[in-house]
Amino acid sequence: MARRKSDPKTDALRQQGCLHPRPEKVTDELFATSEFFDARDLVQVKYEMLRRVRVDGRPVSDSAARCGLSRPSYYQAQEAFERGGLPALLPKKPGPGVPISCPPRWSRR
Repeated sequence: MARRKSDPKTDALRQQGCLHPRPEKVTDELFATSEFFDARDLVQVKYEMLRRVRVDGRPVSDSAARCGLSRPSYYQAQEAFERGGLPALLPKKPGPGVPISCPPRWSRR
């Protein structure tokens, strides 16, 4: 069985956690008509989804569907973007969000 040839951009997006899980569901015309827009890039897709609503005035449900995402994904991205700008759309590392401290040892007297 032949192995599929690896694509460097797909590999990089996967490694960074930015690979869109369903790029084939992205139907927004910008992603179909421009080489700049890449449906595999989840950060780019999320930003464009937010821009379509804010700048173009599209409905949330329409923009999310055209980007292959859900309405809750839109609102999560919107909150993150408003809180931290474009870097906030980058995936977070897995694990606890705050350091976990160990309880102090009981001292023996």
